[in-house]
Amino acid sequence: MLADDQHEHGLPTEGMCCLCTMEDITIEDKNYVEYQSYPSMRWKPALFEKCVVEQIRQDQFYRYVESVKKTDCQAELRRLLKAESPVYISDKHAFPLDNGDTHVILLWYAEDGEKRSAMLKGAVEGKEKVELMDSLRSFIIVDGKEEGDEDDET
Repeated sequence: MLADDQHEHGLPTEGMCCLCTMEDITIEDKNYVEYQSYPSMRWKPALFEKCVVEQIRQDQFYRYVESVKKTDCQAELRRLLKAESPVYISDKHAFPLDNGDTHVILLWYAEDGEKRSAMLKGAVEGKEKVELMDSLRSFIIVDGKEEGDEDDET
């Protein structure tokens, strides 16, 4: 078995296209991306093209925070807070995880053969994440909960 830094990355399959833009994913277009999931450390082809992957990496964390701040639905707010703020790029369609894997940890771009962290721009971990989640929880309204605000908990 090859060490991780000796892993041979694959090529896009014939007719492969981005699930978001429907653009072809090809070596010629320099838009093929692979992702490595943790803890299996297996590499698999991403089902989004490079520009979409980069857009998600730049925006996903900030979109989560804005969703928490702007929602007017307390049930949605509780679901968002229960899921907690994202740290690593995720999309169940573009980066499906094998059983036992928890998240995408690395990205590899065929364009330059370089690996990149899958950590989202602006995302925080550890003590900073605890502080962020505490501040976001301040948006929950405890009094005046209306019928239909219940989330899926029983």
